[in-house]
Amino acid sequence: MVAQARACPALATARTLAEWVGTGREVTARGVLRPAAAVEACDLLGIEVPSRRLRSALDVHELMMVWSAAAAAGFIEVTGGRVAAGPGLGQWLEGTPENVLAVWASCAAQSLGLAGEAEPEDLEYLVVLATLYERGGAASSAELSAAIDELAGGPPFCECPDCTARGEAPGAVAGLSDLDPDEAGAEEDAVWALGEFGIAQARDEGAELTPLGHWFTDLLFRVNAPAADADAAELVAALSGLPDMVTELMGRSWLSARTPAAAVRELLAAGAAASGQERLTALALARGRGPEAAPAWREWAARDGFGAHARVWLAEQDGTEPAEADEAWVAVDTLTVLLDSLPADVPANLLPAILRAGAGAELAEVLPLLEGCGHPDAPRLAGLLGGDPGSGPVPAPIPLPVPAPREGGSGAAYQIKVQLRGVTKPPVWRRLQVPADIRLDRLHEVIQAAMGWENYHMHVFSHGSGEYGLPDRELGHRDERKVALSQLLTLAGDRIGYTYDFGDGWEHDIVLEEVLPPGTEVADPCCTAGKGACPPEDCGGVWGYEELKATLADPDAEDHEDMLEWLGLDSGDDFDPKEFSLAEVNRRLRH
Repeated sequence: MVAQARACPALATARTLAEWVGTGREVTARGVLRPAAAVEACDLLGIEVPSRRLRSALDVHELMMVWSAAAAAGFIEVTGGRVAAGPGLGQWLEGTPENVLAVWASCAAQSLGLAGEAEPEDLEYLVVLATLYERGGAASSAELSAAIDELAGGPPFCECPDCTARGEAPGAVAGLSDLDPDEAGAEEDAVWALGEFGIAQARDEGAELTPLGHWFTDLLFRVNAPAADADAAELVAALSGLPDMVTELMGRSWLSARTPAAAVRELLAAGAAASGQERLTALALARGRGPEAAPAWREWAARDGFGAHARVWLAEQDGTEPAEADEAWVAVDTLTVLLDSLPADVPANLLPAILRAGAGAELAEVLPLLEGCGHPDAPRLAGLLGGDPGSGPVPAPIPLPVPAPREGGSGAAYQIKVQLRGVTKPPVWRRLQVPADIRLDRLHEVIQAAMGWENYHMHVFSHGSGEYGLPDRELGHRDERKVALSQLLTLAGDRIGYTYDFGDGWEHDIVLEEVLPPGTEVADPCCTAGKGACPPEDCGGVWGYEELKATLADPDAEDHEDMLEWLGLDSGDDFDPKEFSLAEVNRRLRH
């Protein structure tokens, strides 16, 4: 296994990078290689660069993946404006087999998001690994795809929120071995990433674990699982937030040490004392113990409050309808967990608005049941849904957008002004004419072209009704493809926000200056006026741009030469923040 670990592509390439770094190379303020050195490193590693005159190593995704792996393995360390080979490289080359495997496992876990706080997309790796582990080391493409679909709550290509049917994703049963990772689906992408660390490999109709992968998954799911003698509260705390199948897998040792009834008794006690996601985790584990656990559920059914979960479970087993009050108690219990788990930047009334829209005319019947179920959070939830005004302030409903009309269908046209907030001397703005019913995803492309951005980063439109971008449950973004500009701006003076690059935080104001007279046709967006050059990507936001301009204007500035090299300029005079070409902007818009 040590030989396999050393031979895995990710670590082999990271080692080459670290040996090239050697005793030291200079890095930028962002802790990455300077542009010229980044090009040299790409040549060494066989990575294609978009230009021989890079603005930043951050622009080369493949290089940054190698850089991140080398840092996670301890092969490189950045200190004092320089990067040098780290102690992990010595352990990798000359250490004991145990040290080599420890370095490899730590790097793989960090790089794949399996250590610490996992990002949502990293859970796909975890689910693929769990599926392979559960099936003895091999699984078909369809099995892996189904596991990822279950993680996401349904097939990714289905947009219907009420759809529970399992459709077959295009290419879901295709072989993985001949697919390019840039064109792959989620399961193929995950297998490719695991393959970079020598954990899994594609086969004709699926994927399989390597011997190294068997060792790693056993370490992950068995050795690192909560101990069989752990307290139930410790168990649910350790497993909280993991996908259901991973929770079952890592709880197996603990569950096997108890009868189903004994496990449910402990889990329900832990769930009743817990809150938030830990309560849901305890209930999910308890529900999976089957009918043999019925005695424990009957004991809890005699209790008030949390006992509603037990009474609902028992009714399900008998095929009978649970009491409405119990259903209402369980609904309030679950919904308040969801409300309290919403990210801080998601409007507090987003979930209630969705629930109101879904309940429709039945809301008037549902509210009294929720208010009278006896749950301590029932008044708060009923108030949010539009119930008793005395239960607290009721946020204004979010106006859910109707489906966007076909672009260009209304014939109306807008004149809008897009201005970069906080940038002065000179200000940066563009005056545009666009169809009134242009979809927001198209407007995003227009703004990118008109301003001069390069669409490297995420974006979001902000309006009183919510935030619109690529649909994202974690960020709370609603689907910009389903909303037209005319649904957000209707009268002259109306405005919305547009933020590009959440790191640098480029904020724009979009103001409706004029609804153009009837008969004015704008088949394609065009720019009629503007001012100021677009700041360079990744220069650090408004503050960083001001520093950049000052540095370029001062040949004696410490970073003057570095800044010229980053921008690919021969002289500071080659950069003109006032530069604006109407013809060039419209050329970009036409393309």
